[in-house]
Parts: sequence; C-alpha cells; structure tokens
Amino acid sequence: MSRSRSTRRWLALLLLPVLALALTTAAKGGGGPHLSAPPTPSVSETLVSPSASHFPQNKQNESPMAVNPVDPSNAITGANDEIEEPDCTPATDGSSSCPFASGVDLSGVYWTTDGGSSWSQQILHWYGKIGLTSDGDPVVAFGPQPNGNGGFSYDSGARAYFGSLAGNPAVPSQELLAVDTSDDKGGTWNGPVVATTRDNPVDFNDKISLWVDNNPASPYFGNVYVGWTLFQGVGMTNWPEPIMVSRSTDGGATFSKPVKITPAYNNNSVGGRQGSQIRTDSKGNVYVFWESGTSSHQDYQQFAVSTNGGASFGRPRNIALVNDLPYPSFPGASFRINSFPSVDVGPSDALYATWADSTAGHAVVKLAKSTDYGRTWSTSTAADVTGRSAFYPAVAAAANGEVFIGFNAIDDKPVGTAPGAGVVSYDAYYVLSTNGGGSWSSPVKISAAPSDPDASSANNLAVQFIGDYNGAAAGSDGAFWFSWTDSRNGSACSAVDDYRAGTGPRPNIYDSCDPTFGNTDIYVAKVGP
Repeated sequence: MSRSRSTRRWLALLLLPVLALALTTAAKGGGGPHLSAPPTPSVSETLVSPSASHFPQNKQNESPMAVNPVDPSNAITGANDEIEEPDCTPATDGSSSCPFASGVDLSGVYWTTDGGSSWSQQILHWYGKIGLTSDGDPVVAFGPQPNGNGGFSYDSGARAYFGSLAGNPAVPSQELLAVDTSDDKGGTWNGPVVATTRDNPVDFNDKISLWVDNNPASPYFGNVYVGWTLFQGVGMTNWPEPIMVSRSTDGGATFSKPVKITPAYNNNSVGGRQGSQIRTDSKGNVYVFWESGTSSHQDYQQFAVSTNGGASFGRPRNIALVNDLPYPSFPGASFRINSFPSVDVGPSDALYATWADSTAGHAVVKLAKSTDYGRTWSTSTAADVTGRSAFYPAVAAAANGEVFIGFNAIDDKPVGTAPGAGVVSYDAYYVLSTNGGGSWSSPVKISAAPSDPDASSANNLAVQFIGDYNGAAAGSDGAFWFSWTDSRNGSACSAVDDYRAGTGPRPNIYDSCDPTFGNTDIYVAKVGP
C-alpha cells in the first residue's frame, strides 16, 4: 500500500485497549485429510493498533508477523498506519477529499516483550533523515546481530528488521524500498537504508518482502534478503514487472545492486508477477516465491533458488496452478483481493507455500509442499470453511514439525451480489497440522466478533479496503502468532454506500457518517503452546 497504489496495475487484473479471549470454537468445514480430533491449544486475540477518533487516522491494515528466535516473548508486527494523516478536507463541492498527505510517514511498528500481554506502537519517522517517507507495505524479520568481526551471532540477542516502501517527495512518481534495524526488540530503530536503486525516476518498486538467514548451520548465516516487484515505466498500459532481489551481508548497513530473477514482460499473452516471498534453508539456499501469469488465462505459483547466498538465481520454476480469487472482489464486497503466496521452511528443509484458490464461487486454502529442495511438489487443500471463502492465508512452520495456517474467510454469496452494509462478514481462522502438513485440523475460528468489510474504506471512498495480506510466525516455545486486519470496531455509512453504488454524490464523511466509519484495526492472535 502506498500513496500511489490506486494508480498501479495489479496482478489480479491479469490472471489492543487489550482484549484477550480464550477461543477454541471449531467451524464446520473440510477439504483434505483431517486429524481424528482437532487440537485445542489456548487461543488469545489482542487489539494491537492505536485508537483514533475518525477516518483516516483510524485506518490500519496489512500486518506482517515475526517472533524473536532467542526470546519467544518478543514479537513484532506492523501496519500501513494512517494515524498521523491529516483530516479529510472539503472538495469544491463540499464532499470529503482524503488524499495521502505529502511527507507523512505511514509505516507503523507494534511490538511486545511480554508474550503479547501488552503492545507498544510507533511510526517510523527516521526516513526523513534520508529525504524519504515511510510509505507502508510493512515486512518484519529477525536474525542474528553482527558480532563486530565480520560475522553474526545471537550472543547479544537478535536483530529485528523492518522493511517498507519509501516514497521520494522530490520525485513523486518514484517509490523506493528501505530497511530499518533494531537491536533492542523493536523499542528503537537505527535508521533506514535504501535497498533499491534511485537511478530511474519512473521506476516504482512495490510489494517488498524481507527475510534473514537465521540458521547458524547456514554458510550465509546473517545474510539479509529483500525482494519486490519492479514496475518499470509508470503510466504504461502494461508495465514490465520483474521480481528483483537485493542482499545485505553486513546486517542491513548496505545492500547489493539488485538482481533480476524473472523476465520483465507483461502483455496480453503473458501476465505479470507479484507477491514475492523469501525464505532460506539450513544449507543457505535462498528461495523466492511469487504468483506469475504464464498466459492470459492461467496463473502459477512460481519460485527461483539461489545456491550462492543470493548472488545469482536459477530459472523460475512452477509449483502449482492457481485459480485466482474473483475479480475485482468477492460477491457482496468491494475490497481488493489476491492469491499471492505465503511461505515457510520447516524441519529437514521442508518447503511450504500456501495461497487462496477459488473454483465455482468458493475459495479454499491450498498448500504445496516439497521435501526435496523444490524439485517436486505435492498440492492439497489445507483449509475449507463451509459457506465461506478463504483469503489472505499465512503459513508458519515450527521446529517440532507442526505447521500453522491463519487466514480470513468471508460469506459466500451469489455472483452479482452488490456490496453494502451487512451484506457479508468475515472472521479470522486457523488450521493446524501436527505431522508436517500430512493432515489438518478442522478450521478454528479465532476472532471473537465478525467484521463487516463495508465499514472499511479506501482513501478515495470509492471501495472498501482491508489491505493485501496477513502475517504468521512460529515461536521457539511452540506458540504460533497470526495477525490480520479487522473492521469489527468500524461502522458502515449509508451516504458512502450510495456514492459507491453510483446513486449518490460523494459525501462529507464528517457530516454524514458515524465517527467509527472506516475504522480498521490490527489484531494479533497467539495460539498455544
């Protein structure tokens, strides 16, 4: 999410006050093998994003998730956080105009040091020191700290990394990427370092991904990897969009010249690519995953591998066919959706990739697994909620062989159902495998209250908006963490609904809507141990 996101061509066109509640209610659903009895670990959900009086300051979305590998009580998430955006201003006709303000930082980081009982929040303001603004699409990761001798260790604790889009106020068409670091569990940050180049003023770097090689057995222990989609030539009908990767070998102090790991073409015959994700295994292999259009009618989950610490990558390879979620949204809703992958690496270097897959008006969570370093893949359905379509899954693999997938699911409605207040609702769920993805529990509902997506809004008020992804992570203590965007504390606005439907003018929201209109929050659930 950035100030310019509404101008971009998405791949989908082509192809806590603290609240903690124990919840173990299983939802009806199926799809794929299931355990004979669902696990019943403790589950708590917590509101972690800040409170605000009205839109757009009450709008937070897109939450990553990471847990400190040497201190499982320390977890970090974040959001596109608009709490410092100015109020909407009246347009010439008196309606609300809510554009992103130049120079206002949008990347919020939230962290806990007590296992999720309490959370702190701050906006990353340090981007101004290098002439940029933090523009959202947050990603987080942990790795070892530099040891002062050219290597890395956990002797002094872990280093947290926070990546974000970085806007250039001097060149509004240019979007860069930057990475910030913290050595005190997220309390303070050292200042951003640009991971992309500034060479071309019309290059738009988007959808950042971030990972740190955190396995001491790896020959590239401590390497930091950043991936993204590079939109080349803003304003073109079909933007060339390769997947790019940059690496740091000095703890995020500097980054290498970016490496292009896919073709750039994007045309009527072959679509583009988006949603990159990065992981490493015990051998130091670097895996980059993304969704790709390989023809005008079919998408694939794809990946590429580096065996030399990110210096170069092999050719892209297919994992599985993708049946994209319906465009532009689910029936009865108008928020943007996608089938981008979420990935992780488990014991014995097992690779997991999950995404939302739709057929016949119903979406499930698909899982692809490889146990031979990506040479072959098996694909199955990991989660299926009866009467609801899954979206934004996030996977986390634990050292004990358990695999967790958190996701949202929304009510299924007939094609053509118009969006509006109370038409559909969604909740957060998880499924758990205790045998490395061989079988799965039935879906377990996490959220204590449903969300109406009609309470959410893009800044232009024209559509609903709840971001593009959720986050999941596994702790060394056996707990799993899941973060998502939630609109239970928001309210719809009939004047905005009329505007969206084309039956009324764009309103002044402060005169026509409840103050909670547009309120979306970040919730975090801790599952187990």
